[in-house]
Parts: sequence; C-alpha cells; structure tokens
Amino acid sequence: MFRFSIVFVSFLFGTILSAESNWGHSIQKGFETAKQEKKFIIVDVFADWCTYCMVLEKEIFPDPEVSRILDQFIRVRLDGEEFPNLRKKYNVEGYPTILFLDGDGNFVTKITGLATKEDIITLSKRILMEPNLESFLKTEIRKDKENPNLNFRLGLLYFQSKEYEKAEEQFLTSIQKSKHLPIVKENSHFNLNLIRSVNGPKESAVTSWKEFIQLYPKSKRMITAKLYYGISLKEVGDKKQAKSILIEIQPKLESESDQLICKETLEQIEKGF
Repeated sequence: MFRFSIVFVSFLFGTILSAESNWGHSIQKGFETAKQEKKFIIVDVFADWCTYCMVLEKEIFPDPEVSRILDQFIRVRLDGEEFPNLRKKYNVEGYPTILFLDGDGNFVTKITGLATKEDIITLSKRILMEPNLESFLKTEIRKDKENPNLNFRLGLLYFQSKEYEKAEEQFLTSIQKSKHLPIVKENSHFNLNLIRSVNGPKESAVTSWKEFIQLYPKSKRMITAKLYYGISLKEVGDKKQAKSILIEIQPKLESESDQLICKETLEQIEKGF
C-alpha cells in the first residue's frame, strides 16, 4: 500500500507539473512562437491575492476538455501586478482576465472575471474557426452589424499592415455608426486623419485635422492633433500658420518623438523648405 501511494503521488505530481509547463511566462516569447506557428495566444492575467484566479488555474484550466482546446493556442500566464503597461494596453480592469491576442499583439477578445468551462470552450471555438484576426473581426461584424468598435479594430489592423484604403473605409464606417459612442467616434476620426496624413492628398489631411480640432475641443489628443495639423499646413505651403501652431504647442509636447518631429518641422520652415 505504501509503495502504491508513492507511485500515485508521483503520478499526480507529474501531471500537475505537465499542466503548468504548458504555460509560458514571457509575453514576448509568446508573440514570437504564435507568429511562427500561426496561432492565437491566450493570456491568463492573474494576481497572487485573487481567489478566483486560483480556481481558474487549479480547477478550470486543468479540465481535460478545456486543456485540449487550449493546446491549440500559445499559452502565457502573467502576474498582472508586474505588467502595468499590458493592463493599460488591453484595458485589464480586474482579475482574473483571460486575453485572446494574435501573434502581433492585436487584441481579439477577452473574458473578465471567473470564466466557466463552457465560457472558455465556446469562445475558444469561435476564435479557432477563423484563420486570423481579420477573418475573426469580419465574422463578428456580420453578426453584430451595428457595433462600430469592430469596424474600428478592423481599421487599426489594416492601418498596421499599411492597407490604407481598407483602413480608411473601416474608420469611416465606424464614425457613421458611432453617433451615440463619442469615444469610438473620436478615436476613429483621429486614426482616419493619420491615414490621410501619410496617404493621399495633403489638402485632405489639412481639412481633416482642422475639422477634428473643431469637433473635439476637449480631446486628450488635441496637442497631437495640432502637431499633425501644423505639419500638414507646412506641406501644403501655409508655412506662416504652420509655424504659429507648432510654436504654440511645442512646450506642451510630451513624447520625445513628437518633440523631435516638431523641432525638425520648424527648422525646415526656417530654412525655407
């Protein structure tokens, strides 16, 4: 009996180790593996003090049916308290949160709170039916045609891959659907203007940034919007107004990249370029 107990305990301990080893602890390595293997990523964002997180880790994830479907993802487990930037980027507001991402770090969807076995299996199957995030978002749009956030996210995906015409179409659609969702509308408008700044007639960018500044006077992105407005004005030849705007906002710019762009543009204006 004693010998049997040792064998049983050893087997159980080995099973627990095996289940735990399926989870990586580096989000960067997770992205790299996901891109290589063309898989989606599942991220278990937990906290040490979170009771529901322990239930998820010890009871839900080890379930054979759940484990089998999660084997089709790249698994990563992260202590959310140690990754504030990740929490901010993916809007993690509590624990546990299960994030579904693609290999480029694009957000697919998430489950907040204690997920049931059925929650995880159902959502995972929906995601795995699609070959990539673009296909997933298109399917979701067909199911929920009035949701502007889906068009916005598809627009971001196209923008990232430099498919500017497709991105512009999605942002315009998102703006049209966002009558009662001002934040989504503003975000869509801002990204639409970024596209017009890098692709298309410069006059169009000037008009778009001017409109944005008038429509969203309290926008948190106002300084950045004025930066791009000033750059666009310079590129269409209105150097006097461009200089005035850029000098006004220069002390208010926070990021080093924006400060550098502003400085270089003002130097070009001074040199007559």
